[in-house]
Amino acid sequence: VYTVWLKRRTAWNIVWGGLAGSFAVLAGASAVSPTLAAEPVWLAIVLFLWTPPHFWSLAIALHDDYKAAGVPMLPVVVGDGKAAWIILAHTVAVVAASIAPAFYGLGWIYLTAALGGGAWFIHRSIQLVQAPSRKAAMANFFASLIQLGLLLAAAILDPWVLG
Repeated sequence: VYTVWLKRRTAWNIVWGGLAGSFAVLAGASAVSPTLAAEPVWLAIVLFLWTPPHFWSLAIALHDDYKAAGVPMLPVVVGDGKAAWIILAHTVAVVAASIAPAFYGLGWIYLTAALGGGAWFIHRSIQLVQAPSRKAAMANFFASLIQLGLLLAAAILDPWVLG
């Protein structure tokens, strides 16, 4: 659906792709347990919100390539400056959502990773807004990878270390 119908038809294609990606988390969780727990729901929400700033940052860095290929990525359609502001809004949303699991069973290890990785991701997104360049976009892209990696590692370590 994403590749065939949405990728070349809408600037919001990544949002739809993120929705599909987040459903994979729920499908995996349903294979483990017949009941839906809070943890996979929060992880699905975090992945859904994380996807747009991650890929739109890459799309700013590769703006000319997407434009030449006729793929209507958000930065190509609205411009890099406006896209950077939208990325910042999505980054704040994903960071807020990533903190919530600390109040639903995960502890201080997870919360520290969520706050630290989230602060770094927001910092890089602000830098992207201030100077929407290929360099700033790639820095934000890598910050998104670090943020998600920290969250996932902390989600595994927190219950293992804290019991």
